[in-house]
Amino acid sequence: MAAVGDGRGRGCCRRARLHGLVNFIADRDVRSYAGCARNQRGMSRAVVTGATGLVGLHVVEALQTAGIEVRAFARPSSDISRLAARPVEIVSGRLDDPAAARRAIAGADWVIHAAGRLPLGRRRGLENRPGPYRIVNVEATEIWLCAALDAGVERFVYVSSASVYSLDARAPIAECAPLGPPYEYGISKLAAEERVRRYQAQGLPTTIIRPCVLYGTGDRYFLPIMLRLARLPLLPLVNGGHALFDVAHALDVAELIYRACRVPSAAGAIYNAGPGEAMSLRDIFDTIRQVVGHGPRIVAVPAGVVEFLARLAHWPTALLFPSAESLVTPAGVADLSRDGHLDITRARQELGYAPRFKLAQGLAATLRPPHGMGPPH
Repeated sequence: MAAVGDGRGRGCCRRARLHGLVNFIADRDVRSYAGCARNQRGMSRAVVTGATGLVGLHVVEALQTAGIEVRAFARPSSDISRLAARPVEIVSGRLDDPAAARRAIAGADWVIHAAGRLPLGRRRGLENRPGPYRIVNVEATEIWLCAALDAGVERFVYVSSASVYSLDARAPIAECAPLGPPYEYGISKLAAEERVRRYQAQGLPTTIIRPCVLYGTGDRYFLPIMLRLARLPLLPLVNGGHALFDVAHALDVAELIYRACRVPSAAGAIYNAGPGEAMSLRDIFDTIRQVVGHGPRIVAVPAGVVEFLARLAHWPTALLFPSAESLVTPAGVADLSRDGHLDITRARQELGYAPRFKLAQGLAATLRPPHGMGPPH
């Protein structure tokens, strides 16, 4: 796939480099001070973007559990209430602001770039329609890559998505499977991966993580939708919902991200992040029924019929439920008809990745969390 974007990130990077040359002496002193500070505190420091999101919150938790000093980057408009209760340094700024990125990364050892725009979005190419997916997921990523390269960080972990794979990829889907996402979201994530590999070639140690669909405390997408569907008396699913569908707890993926920061051989590598167990969409609804006490009766519907109904319902869904728009398209129907189970062998063997949460256990912990933490809303 051709590279996507108009080079704004590279322009910002060039301006940042020019600014760095003009202020070389000051920057050198700052870097020297930061290095001394790292040696004095005797622990690693990690910067987490998207720290108020599902992945970012759990990455902060995993890092702090491991004794890592955390600096959380969040937008000025973000709800930082969950972060405020933790001993983290919070840096506020715009994700596409090069100065904010440099300020956040100063003195850090690792950068975990978990910020991104969701949900999946429409099936349209970024090349002909510049928009927020490209700005947030591609151009802002390049700004942070540039700042990390200039700062000389030890590891830059990019949180991509399993949505970069082609619908033709066969399960279990390994990291070498065909790429070719049908949605704007996946297209933007793949374009960002291309930027990451470009900076890896320039000397920035990077790792790419491709998570499946995630859930956990703070989930605003998957679990709320599934709980709404669980209240229905009947639920038509393509071919009865027998296609394999990966869902993983965000804390498991966060621990994999931490391992990717620590292991030297992870530099330059790509890892799938899934639950490790193959479950069908029907199995997932059965598990939800066990945990919450109710669920719909599954009705098997041929893919052709669902695709026809999806075409009729596309525009009403886009207007009323934009987060579910991608599901009511031919590509969405095809996605629900194929086995999307990820192969996590590489992460197991190279990083010791061992997901702890079975779905029933993870759902129960999320919906009935300890210490007064609220369920997803």
